[in-house]
Amino acid sequence: MFLRCCWSHDSEDTENILRDWGSARAGASELVPSLAASLASAAARTGPGAPGFEVRGNLHVPADFTVRSADSLDSAESRCVTLSAEEKAKEMQQLQIMIRDFVKEVLHGVMLDVVLEDGSLLPCRCSMDNRLTTVSLQVRDIVRHIRMFDIQEICSGKELQNIHTTTPLDDLCVTFAMSNDQCVTFKFKNVAAREHFSTCMKVLRLACE
Repeated sequence: MFLRCCWSHDSEDTENILRDWGSARAGASELVPSLAASLASAAARTGPGAPGFEVRGNLHVPADFTVRSADSLDSAESRCVTLSAEEKAKEMQQLQIMIRDFVKEVLHGVMLDVVLEDGSLLPCRCSMDNRLTTVSLQVRDIVRHIRMFDIQEICSGKELQNIHTTTPLDDLCVTFAMSNDQCVTFKFKNVAAREHFSTCMKVLRLACE
């Protein structure tokens, strides 16, 4: 699977794909955060107690994380910045290593905050299956599954302007827009953590094509 995820396309083409990934939903119908609501409802019914799974830490963001987001790509273009072939190769190598480490983490499961309609955060365990085709969100003993093929867009930063949803969004959010007009939004501590998760998930989603 790593061979499919960590492809060796030209870096410029990869940048274009990642940058355009969140642009298709402009003007689309409002997305419903029903998955997050169902997790919150189930958690409320079960009440306080043990999480029902082994608690692992938050996602690790590499100290040298430099893969450029859609925001920085737009800024770079405005300054007419051009990478050399060596710089492109180095950036692709960094991306491959980052995806490899990210996959190791999500296979075991990591803790993420899901944003609810009232703006509150619901901690949940996020994991993926061995084939990297399904995302699972778990709160205590309640699990909801998201097929990667059902994720139409993964939006963060400026891309969130294209999302219409009742979930409150800000610059630290990443939203999965799904084919059934549903969505789920995650919130991160900082922009680096947001872009790390967004970039890795976009690559894994594209690898499913």
